[in-house]
Amino acid sequence: MDNLPLYMTSHLNDIPEYPLPDGFTFCLLSHEQEKEQWAEITTAAGEFTDKQHALQRFATEFAPKLNEVKRRIVFLKTTHDTYVGTATAWFGQWKNQTIGRLHWIAIKPAFQGKGLGKPLVAKAVKLLKQYHHKAYLKTQPRNLTAIYIYRDFGFKPAIHSAAEEQAWNAVFSRLRSTDKRT
Repeated sequence: MDNLPLYMTSHLNDIPEYPLPDGFTFCLLSHEQEKEQWAEITTAAGEFTDKQHALQRFATEFAPKLNEVKRRIVFLKTTHDTYVGTATAWFGQWKNQTIGRLHWIAIKPAFQGKGLGKPLVAKAVKLLKQYHHKAYLKTQPRNLTAIYIYRDFGFKPAIHSAAEEQAWNAVFSRLRSTDKRT
């Protein structure tokens, strides 16, 4: 059940502010060679088994729309130009209409737990709002930290089956037990 894809949607209202910690900055993808950075970050974060698979995915999903990509892929970097995270304010089909998609949110493990996730998501969601009034994302039940963050940005579960409802109930149970420990 931990591998079942789960979906969340948001109307992109009331986007909270989360300041970026000192020593970090944002930039948009500016040239195709930055696909290497995207591949390194997403692979390090466990989205792909190796960098070559990440580069193949970039080639099929993003390279054909490079002008659009340059407005929608955000990088998180140190002030010393080390790429440490990425998020994409993309788009996709949802109920027969094109809406925004919060996509490929990843931070290198060495930089996780440093208060960067919420500012990165905030930057991507604000970018999404420039192009769309509604958005969706895909996650998995094991991504509790991410789901917790997504809820802060108004994303709510989109349940289409009994299996998804069961998975969401398990997620919320684990989130409640996590909340009680803090």
